[in-house]
Amino acid sequence: MLDDVFPVPTRALIRQGGRACFFRLVNTSPLLIQVQSGTKIVMADDKALRLEAGAYGLLPDYRPLTMENIPKAPQKYQTLALPVPRQLFEEAYSRMGSIAVPSRPVPAGTSKLPEEAAALFDYCCQPGNLTRLPGAIAKARLMELITWFALCGAVLGQNQSPRIEDRLRQMIESDTAFAWTLRQAARSFNMSEATLRRKLAAENTGFSEILSDTRMNRALGLIQTTTLPMAQIAFEVGYDSPSQFAARFKERFGVNPRHVRGGSERFERIGAEVEHSGADALVR
Repeated sequence: MLDDVFPVPTRALIRQGGRACFFRLVNTSPLLIQVQSGTKIVMADDKALRLEAGAYGLLPDYRPLTMENIPKAPQKYQTLALPVPRQLFEEAYSRMGSIAVPSRPVPAGTSKLPEEAAALFDYCCQPGNLTRLPGAIAKARLMELITWFALCGAVLGQNQSPRIEDRLRQMIESDTAFAWTLRQAARSFNMSEATLRRKLAAENTGFSEILSDTRMNRALGLIQTTTLPMAQIAFEVGYDSPSQFAARFKERFGVNPRHVRGGSERFERIGAEVEHSGADALVR
């Protein structure tokens, strides 16, 4: 542990065999990333950020993003991602003093990281490196890395007012295989079912929508970062039937889950919802 509050981050190596564009992806933690092969395009507020192989970036938490990952043959698309608790960003920025923090969290790319900063990113991403350090030292290393990213132009925007949706996503993400119900969620939040339903409606969403979306986001992550069989991934996100899972995944993302991993299926547009979100500008 970094301390009693922050767990040691674990990096994820994201691999994708087929080109695909995913809309409304939500990270529950800010991500420091490096695109290692292929191209990543991230869109928020109708503005696209393009990251080529070797580029670094920062993806905000709890902000629906549209992402297109494009492999460059013969290699698969590959990105290294390090989740870092938001509190460490805020503490690092307060110590910098002069840093200008954007009013809204948006994706940001960096100018080329200095060699020392790139080496620190690699160090923090190597399994076991941070866990072997005393918590205070591991925390200092991560804050130094955040500072390097900020000095190179990638600054995490201000935290927005916490939403019930965000709290609910966190709860479901802790165990996506669990048979979550509205009653259980309301009890966890110390409110009635009617109150929770009303609060979610005020955020233009609902319990079933968030449950399904959190599970599909988790499924996509497992497909991209593990070699688990599809049947196991289906089970991990609460589906007993692999075929039902595959159908729901394609309904949500517009591609078959096996295409994401292997790239054997023709690239597909995601459809009207993507076009409505402005992400049609991503696909050329």
